[in-house]
Amino acid sequence: MITTTDVMVHLASGNERQQDAYKVLQSSGLLSILAAYQPYPAGTVPIDIDIPGSDLDLLCEAADLEAFETLVHQQLGGMQGFRCDRGDGRAGQRPYVTCSVDIGNWPVEIFAQSIAVRRQNAYIHMLVEWELLQLWGEAGHREIRKLKLEGCKTEPAFAAVLGLQGDPYDEMLHLAAMSKEELWQWARLRTSFK
Repeated sequence: MITTTDVMVHLASGNERQQDAYKVLQSSGLLSILAAYQPYPAGTVPIDIDIPGSDLDLLCEAADLEAFETLVHQQLGGMQGFRCDRGDGRAGQRPYVTCSVDIGNWPVEIFAQSIAVRRQNAYIHMLVEWELLQLWGEAGHREIRKLKLEGCKTEPAFAAVLGLQGDPYDEMLHLAAMSKEELWQWARLRTSFK
């Protein structure tokens, strides 16, 4: 799942919820509306750990956050559930804009930052989570979904399974520095599913 096209192909041929997400993205025109900002479907849906009520996430690269915000207000402002907020970014992170809309059965969250999507934390977290899920198989998917249904956010759910201490969002970024082989070897020592 390297490009937006790759993710869309993955969603189109995925499970029922992934196929529904694909249809929503296609029919809504969001990818076309946001095309100048390289929209990338991310989060729990592409990696198949979403639960009912999960957001359908789109990550965008916006060098000019004001222009991005203006476009979103113009193009999406009339949509159900529209909301748009600015954030300063967490320690060491860049400012961002987050916009939400409801399309079909999906709450859609659009996140834009002035760095390439591949350098955004949400993208990096998703890749690490995907690698771990490839190792864990269906048992890992079930365990993460179970924790999410109990109220855990995604990164804290992974941190709980792995026994990580500290801020789960930062810990997931540390794991991203490992090669796939190092990550799998490390994770095998820390996890087992019954």
